[in-house]
Amino acid sequence: MENSTPTSTGSSQQMTPPLRGDLYDRQLDHLLARTGRYLMTQPALVLTASYLICSLLGLTFVMALFHKFDFAVLPYLEISDFLLIALSHPSTLLDVLLCLLGSVLLFWLDRLMRQTFRRYAVLTDRFYDAAYLKLTIVMLASIPVIFLLYYAVLEAAHISKAIQAGQTPHFQVDLVYPLQDTGKTQRFNDAQVLTRSSSYLFIWHQEQIKVIPHTNIAALLPQPVSPQA
Repeated sequence: MENSTPTSTGSSQQMTPPLRGDLYDRQLDHLLARTGRYLMTQPALVLTASYLICSLLGLTFVMALFHKFDFAVLPYLEISDFLLIALSHPSTLLDVLLCLLGSVLLFWLDRLMRQTFRRYAVLTDRFYDAAYLKLTIVMLASIPVIFLLYYAVLEAAHISKAIQAGQTPHFQVDLVYPLQDTGKTQRFNDAQVLTRSSSYLFIWHQEQIKVIPHTNIAALLPQPVSPQA
């Protein structure tokens, strides 16, 4: 009878199943390791994905920006312009990267808490089943896109308000050939740059958007911001 109690206790400890959170961590580590090995063998895929992400950022940003001015900008753009527009606004890319790093940090802190405090691991274990792993995969794939679209629209709204308030840098734009208008305009003073593509410069001047081919720009000279801004 004296040996029965330890044997029973030992067998019950051996029969205790691991927490689902521990199994989730092992499955996630295995998935990330496989993904990392695959990406190491396919560097062109990484470059292509980066190009598509930046192009999506540029497309969303330019559409949201010119929507604020009720201007159809797509007929003036080429596919390569979306990447150029995204790279010309690096603050948006930086915001997206910071949010992604924050998301990774939250995942890491949750894992550290579960490994350090067993009571926390038991309380949160119901969230770590097979369906949760699938949800995590969907989240990891969708969160970057959501952040990308959100910050592109947010940055476009911020820039449009600043332009309409006259708070962005002002330029003097000199043209090679005068415009075919009544005044034969060959210079724009106090113009604000909306954005640029590979072929055109988009400026805001006298409450209007003007599209100028790069080949017709003789000089682009900075000017001080007007006092009323």
